[in-house]
This record gives sequence, structure tokens and C-alpha cells, in this order.
Amino acid sequence: MPLKIRMKKVKSIPVVEVEGRATDLDVKRFSKKLQDLYKKGDPRIVVDLSKTKFVDSHGLGIIVYYNTLLQKQGRQLVVLNGNPDDHNYVRRLFELTNLDKVMRTIGSISEL
Repeated sequence: MPLKIRMKKVKSIPVVEVEGRATDLDVKRFSKKLQDLYKKGDPRIVVDLSKTKFVDSHGLGIIVYYNTLLQKQGRQLVVLNGNPDDHNYVRRLFELTNLDKVMRTIGSISEL
């Protein structure tokens, strides 16, 4: 399944919805979307991984990179994983890498 990336706003907060498998060349499109939002200066950006089946090291690196950039400016990257399955790949990935401890992760858009 090719990676689908959609943009929307929730409560005036930009949300990048990522659906499918975030690998190799597709990650460049994802990075470009985050770069565009970063340049706009929004105080908070949400990356919705609820429908993401797989994220490779490049995709994870992009999320960590923009999280770091935003934190340095007092801004925030929020990761949304609304999949309630405790064995969900993305949820497990964030737990195993301890990213759920160093960046804000939410289970529902209503938590914003």
C-alpha cells in the first residue's frame, strides 16, 4: 500500500495524517509536509499515525528530527495514535524506543 499523506486542521492545529507504510521514498514526501508546516511557524503540529501500518528508521528519524527542532523553539510535535490495540506496531515501536517518554503521544484528537 503506497503511503497516503493528508493535511487537515483540528482546532486550528495542523494535522498530518499518515496512512500505510512509511518507507524510503515515501518518507521524503512526509518530510516535505513537516518541513512546510515547520516553516509556517505553527506552535503545535500533530502527526496522526493511527492508520500507519509500518514506519522504517527513516520515518522515525524524521519524526524525531522535527520534534527536536520544534522543542528548541518552544513549539511542540504531538504524535496521535488512535489505534486502541496494545499490540499495534506504531504503539509498540514508540514504547520500545522510549519515544513515548520523550515526546507527547495522544490516543485521541480530543486530547489536544
